Amino acid sequence: MAFTVFFVCAWLIVSIFTIIPKRLTIIENSFIFLTTSVISINWTWIINEELKYVKITEDPANYAGFLFFRSVIIPTLLMVQLNVYSASSSTMKKGLVIAASVLCLLLLTILSRVLEVSTYKDWNLFFDVVYYVLLHFFSIGVWRLIRKSTHNEVKHS
Repeated sequence: MAFTVFFVCAWLIVSIFTIIPKRLTIIENSFIFLTTSVISINWTWIINEELKYVKITEDPANYAGFLFFRSVIIPTLLMVQLNVYSASSSTMKKGLVIAASVLCLLLLTILSRVLEVSTYKDWNLFFDVVYYVLLHFFSIGVWRLIRKSTHNEVKHS
């Protein structure tokens, strides 16, 4: 069941990303996707496998759903968030974009627990919220760094 749910969620988020107007270049979107994928994969590896704070299911279909969440949904949702964030004019709108994105990730995490994809041992949802907020600010920082470095290249050419 988890595979189907997370596959549909991934399809929906990728579809939203395809439809929205892109404010970021393809290079910026690709770099954001790759860096957030690396962070997400390494974070879950450390938390789940090394520290054993979260137990991930051993059912292959549910585990595939977990992989969709970790490797497709999180990075793509962050790309959507950044494209909408960069189009927002006020600080209030930008804050709402980040809050909505974190809320979506939190709801998917709760869904993951309901579908018994993950069970918490020495972990709770607050730690996930902190991780998602930090991941959002990390992606915004990486985007600004990329934007700044590409503008510097153009100025010196």
